[in-house]
Amino acid sequence: MLKTKLFVMTMAVMFLFTAGAVANETTGALGLGVRGGGYFIGGEWNVNLFGGAELNVGLHKNFALGLLGTYGRTDGAGLDLTSEDLPQLIEYDDSLKITHYIIELAGTYYISPETAWRPYLTAGAGVTFWRVDDQDGNTVQVPDLNDQPFDYEDQQLTVMFGAGMEYFLSDHFSIGAATRYHLFTEVLSDFTDERDIGGSDGLDNPVGFFEFGLTLTGYLSSCDDDDDDGVCNEDDRCPETPAGCIIDEETGCELDGDGDGVCDGLDMCSDTPAGCKVDAAGCPLDSDNDGVCDGLDRCDNTPEDCEVDEYGCPLDADGDGVWDCRDNCPDTPEGCKVDESGCPLDGDADGVCDGLDQCPGTPEGLEIDDVGCPVSYEIQKELVLVGVTFLVNQATIKPESKKELDKVVESLKALPHVKLEVAGHTDISGSYDNNVELSQRRAEAVRDYFIEQGIDPERLIAKGYGPDKPKYDNSTLEGRRKNRRVELIRLD
Repeated sequence: MLKTKLFVMTMAVMFLFTAGAVANETTGALGLGVRGGGYFIGGEWNVNLFGGAELNVGLHKNFALGLLGTYGRTDGAGLDLTSEDLPQLIEYDDSLKITHYIIELAGTYYISPETAWRPYLTAGAGVTFWRVDDQDGNTVQVPDLNDQPFDYEDQQLTVMFGAGMEYFLSDHFSIGAATRYHLFTEVLSDFTDERDIGGSDGLDNPVGFFEFGLTLTGYLSSCDDDDDDGVCNEDDRCPETPAGCIIDEETGCELDGDGDGVCDGLDMCSDTPAGCKVDAAGCPLDSDNDGVCDGLDRCDNTPEDCEVDEYGCPLDADGDGVWDCRDNCPDTPEGCKVDESGCPLDGDADGVCDGLDQCPGTPEGLEIDDVGCPVSYEIQKELVLVGVTFLVNQATIKPESKKELDKVVESLKALPHVKLEVAGHTDISGSYDNNVELSQRRAEAVRDYFIEQGIDPERLIAKGYGPDKPKYDNSTLEGRRKNRRVELIRLD
């Protein structure tokens, strides 16, 4: 008989599903539904039919809150009172019947709320009342561990979870299928340690209620239009459209021809360029009043008297970093450093601007070339200091050699950017180590003399090479004499 009932219900659902589908969204609608199908609670009890009713209200297109009622009655167990402890349930058809009444508050989440097929998940909590009756409909009494009789019934807190699918046949009617499990907890139960609360050695109380079946639901709602745009809430994808906006009559969403975020109908500047920030009336904002709207303006604090380019940035014709509107020297040569008024800087006042001046510290009064360097002074890449001599085997500079060194000092002061290596050399006479040490001391002596005359030590390096870099033939007396020398090597 049970199989026949389930078959008839299944065929009815298949027939109804052949009807045309209607996508529906039930926000604000009141749903009244009935459901039925099979259920089982396990143990010795048979699978049987259940029935139920539910009342829910759509809070959002994805969420609904409802009240569920469930009724189920089945048989299949008997009661063995011969146990030494608590009585036991045994398999014995139609000896006993168990009846369940469940009421729960449940929430539902719709996974695809705007389609005809609407899958959902549900969960909730409530209370179940169940009772075991005999064949005459009387509540069964059983003894506890103290041999005191009590009615075989209880109430328990339930936790429910499940899933289902709803299919809309019209705007106000749906059919579906669902499965739920109602877990019975020990909360609110009257069963104590003296009464078995479930187990293999005593009363096998139900621990849950598993249902599977079909649903029929009707939705009661009028065509509410909260934003008064002429599109019912249930069809309105933009339910908060401002008054006065021109809308898409199918979706209820406002039109915005220029995409500035202000709807057509309220937009006072309907051709705003894309990317411009606008005010409440839809007109472009221009904080610095340069004619380029905020949002497209890359220089949003331009002074009002400055001419700007297409990006809203002040023009700078000579590329010196000072806007034309503030540049007192608008034809500054490229590469010159300038002051805040856009005029070239010239630290040594030689007429060649800083940035282009290759000799930026030239003393006043010297004739210079067009790159800012003195024309009467020159330091060669390598220069042998002819006439600079030392006492034998010593690093003491002879007094007559200082005139030659003073000429170099004058050139170094005139060319403050030049850096030098002072290189000491010897011939091959004597030991190698002594020659290297002597050449180093003589190079340092020349370097120290330059420093004493005011040359920056950072511009000078002293290095002794001993006999390693001869320029002349060491096999002759003249060659060895010339190899005992001090050279200046330009480093920049």
